[in-house]
Amino acid sequence: MRVAALDYGAKRVGVAVANTEIGIAFPAAVLPNDIEQIVRWLQQEGVEQVVVGAPYLMWGEAGERVQAAAAFAEQLRQRLGVPVELLDERLTTLEAERRLRESEPRRAKHKQHVDALAAALLLETYLRRQRR
Repeated sequence: MRVAALDYGAKRVGVAVANTEIGIAFPAAVLPNDIEQIVRWLQQEGVEQVVVGAPYLMWGEAGERVQAAAAFAEQLRQRLGVPVELLDERLTTLEAERRLRESEPRRAKHKQHVDALAAALLLETYLRRQRR
């Protein structure tokens, strides 16, 4: 099954994809936060399930950003007709930035990849949980 993870942001959405048979997540794209463009991209990729990152606060509380991600997930669910799940994404962006700093020290270059890598980290978490 083809699965996508989305690192939802107010301006951009990082996207990662994986086939559950292989179990490896790959950063795929960074798209503008435009529901039409995102739905079209996911349909073209043949995605059968979507995981949306929910940026809970460090103490586990759902703030405004989680509510926005949940509303976005519901829009995707209605438009795509595939299962859409929210998954706690605390620290994925920080981890993505750390990894990119280690591999590519030029900050301007890695900024464009952080969102897609954060989505891949989210998808890796999801795939590990599915295997258990």
